[in-house]
Amino acid sequence: MAKRRPRGEGSIFQNGQGVWTAQITLPDGKRKAKRSKVQREVRDWLQTQRQTVKDNVWVSDESATLGSFLDHYLSDVLKPTVRNSTFVSYERIIRMHVKPGLGDVRLTRVTPQLVQRLYTEKLEGGLSPRSVQYLHAILHKAFEQAVKWSLVPRNVTDLVDPPSVKRHSPVVWSLDQVKQFVEAAGSNYHYALYVLALSTGLRQGELLGLQIDDLDFVNGSLQVRQSLEVVRGSGELRLSPPKTERGRRRIQIPGPALDVLKAHVRGSKRVTGYVFLSRTGTPILPRNIVREFKALLQVAGVPEIRFHDLRHTCATLHLMAGTNPKIVQDILGHSTITLTLDTYSHVMPGVQEEAAAKFGKLLGSL
Repeated sequence: MAKRRPRGEGSIFQNGQGVWTAQITLPDGKRKAKRSKVQREVRDWLQTQRQTVKDNVWVSDESATLGSFLDHYLSDVLKPTVRNSTFVSYERIIRMHVKPGLGDVRLTRVTPQLVQRLYTEKLEGGLSPRSVQYLHAILHKAFEQAVKWSLVPRNVTDLVDPPSVKRHSPVVWSLDQVKQFVEAAGSNYHYALYVLALSTGLRQGELLGLQIDDLDFVNGSLQVRQSLEVVRGSGELRLSPPKTERGRRRIQIPGPALDVLKAHVRGSKRVTGYVFLSRTGTPILPRNIVREFKALLQVAGVPEIRFHDLRHTCATLHLMAGTNPKIVQDILGHSTITLTLDTYSHVMPGVQEEAAAKFGKLLGSL
């Protein structure tokens, strides 16, 4: 008697009409098959199916709904590869905005029309175009995985039009307003943090996660190696590496800010640990800095902006001072120069006019 193949191994055979068939038995006992006149196609399909069984991410075609597939995608693909905050955000969007309408639809029966209708319903229900764009990005990535696993023949979201979002220019301060704010913050416990934010464009999490070992006072620079974030659900604080390789970067600290930072570190009398701590000596909760920042705005009498807009202000002042956009990209840790130019397009016309005037003078001296 021939020995039965173990589940998850599968087989390939050809019938009398020259059609190749790949067949595999899943761990739950159900079978999947693919037929093609091209042997390579069924062989590649079988290899993919074997890998999904091995990785324990298989889904049975006969019963798989979009909701059950997304559960597999979240736990087996997304969670091990992204930050906790990103995972929580994806899970929330799927739970609140995808599953109620499409969760019970079989994965193979999800059409572009169904997805397009979902977007329309969300917009009509008050969800912002930006949030629907985010929902689209999540579904697109999930369906890409479904295609890789040969669960669906195509990514249906490629045939769906997400809403367009009008890009708004960041709200930033002028140089005079920066000076006004810095003067008002001079006696604040976190004065050095605000100065460094305006001078380097670091994100809030990067500032709060900065360690003494990240500072290089000899060369007047700092290294961005991690970010402090709040774990949603538990409220705990933890350090996480940058999302991209460009996020891990070295930044030169302007002279005046370097002097402020040196004085802050000397006054703290520490050699290791966080650069910025709360008054009780613990890592700073982001919401506490936001609350304090808003109060400082009132004292300084400057236009109200978000803490994150200190980063935009830094970048804008750099560009207005003539700093090469490529250098600004490196300072901010943007993944592409296009992102930098798109974000600060409101500054570029003035910068280009100044550059043209300088170049005109150069040509006039020929």
